[in-house]
Amino acid sequence: MIEWFKKRSLRRKGLSCGKTRRQVSEDDLRARLDESRAVHIFLFVLTTVALMRLGQWQSSFDSYEPSILACIFMLVTVLVLPLSNPESWKSNHHLLLIYGSLLFNLLLNKTLFVYSGMIQIYGISPASLILPSALSPMLVSILIAPRAGMLVAFLLALLGNIFIDSSPSFILAGLITGFSGAYFTQKIRRRSDLLMAGAAIGFVGLLCALILGSLLKAQVTFVVVQCIWAGALGLLTAFIISAVLPVFEWIFDRITDISWLELTDLNHPLLRRLTVEAPGTYHHSLMVANLAENAAEAIGANSTQCRVSAYFHDIGKLIKPDYFIENLSPDHNPHDGLSPSMSALIIISHVKEGVNLALKHRLRKPIIDTIQQHHGTTLVYYFYKRALQQEADARAGGKILKMREDDVPVVEDRSFRYPGPIPQSKEAAIVSLADSIESASRSLKNPNAQKVENLVREIVRQRVDDRQLDESNLSFNELADITDRFCFTLKTMLHARIEYPKVHTEDSDKDPDLQSAALLSDLKAQASRPS
Repeated sequence: MIEWFKKRSLRRKGLSCGKTRRQVSEDDLRARLDESRAVHIFLFVLTTVALMRLGQWQSSFDSYEPSILACIFMLVTVLVLPLSNPESWKSNHHLLLIYGSLLFNLLLNKTLFVYSGMIQIYGISPASLILPSALSPMLVSILIAPRAGMLVAFLLALLGNIFIDSSPSFILAGLITGFSGAYFTQKIRRRSDLLMAGAAIGFVGLLCALILGSLLKAQVTFVVVQCIWAGALGLLTAFIISAVLPVFEWIFDRITDISWLELTDLNHPLLRRLTVEAPGTYHHSLMVANLAENAAEAIGANSTQCRVSAYFHDIGKLIKPDYFIENLSPDHNPHDGLSPSMSALIIISHVKEGVNLALKHRLRKPIIDTIQQHHGTTLVYYFYKRALQQEADARAGGKILKMREDDVPVVEDRSFRYPGPIPQSKEAAIVSLADSIESASRSLKNPNAQKVENLVREIVRQRVDDRQLDESNLSFNELADITDRFCFTLKTMLHARIEYPKVHTEDSDKDPDLQSAALLSDLKAQASRPS
């Protein structure tokens, strides 16, 4: 309220336009909840109580036995989860997803088991084959990581064996199906990949039905029915995951590879504006995307995220495209009439303008973070050196005019630095390096392999020395792999082309068809010569 009165007072005085720049929402409450120990304990207790109630429903256990088993199980997860998935253990959002999906799948299995009405027919428990044991492992594997999905598959089979059916066939089918669900969803990039994963899980379930049917010597008719149902269940599970995945992405603020791939569409309004208003920046962004994607693949980072973030990293240049070198007209340079500090201010402002446009168009947070971090706190070196030269000239002139040294303004490098922050993730660091390398490569004259390698290694070394990569979680081994991949990709991008022969005959100059025929004949003659 106080801020509102201040802004109103400034508007009355004509000192404010009344507009407020969009700011990146840090969402402190969400971050605090994600790291809160109190929430962590609450989730642990809530899951334990839910397991107790689930164990008491339609169970042959005494009243206290499910409670003891639930407590023992949760203590086991406290020991296993931090070792297998430390990132998930530290995040309450991940714990909520793991515990919630596990409980939901367990409740669904128990419900189907209790109301199936077909228990122990022909000497085999049909519930061991008709239950969707791959549902939560697939969901967790896609939204968090395959390792977390494997852990959920193991816990689901173990709990199912304790609270639902203690037969060996049940835990065997649950383990195999659950592990298959996590394994086949490791690299899901398209929704069609989900259907393929579902078909693979169905095939695994079909094999389980055949093996268990032969081991338990069940009737052929029963085994055939179970095989059909097991195969169909895999596809049904894939359809369910495909339907609920966008909802879970929104609830838990996760971005899957499927969503990243959808964001690679170049028909986004901002990218279409780049093609018209800043074509040089658009071409630069495409080159940066290729460099960043290949480098991310070298270290196992999210290559699609790097490509999408690279597309949008310079959208702030849409505000004043003519002030950036890739869009400059050869006949006019607007920086000629500006001071170095003003030129640097315009260059630096493209980061804030980019964040503003990204918020306006509701781009995802990792993209906005990359826009904000891709320059870190680096120096606008060209205009900084220009300002230093002007300062030196002013001091030399001041000595001639016998001016005091205090009358000459001192150039401070902080006025020529980007506001930051420095890259906070591997993907943001890769895009930052790719941006600098691609821009610098345009200044190479007659590029060859040695020049390219020297350029790439020098830029990476400068970033390390300037401590721009300290918070990106990149190891030196990963940085070496990234550097090698940058060198290889940039060499292929800057490769030389052969010089095509020219045709000088009068007839061919007059007739385009004769010119093409003459050129083709000349090329064939060159190819037939011995090397």
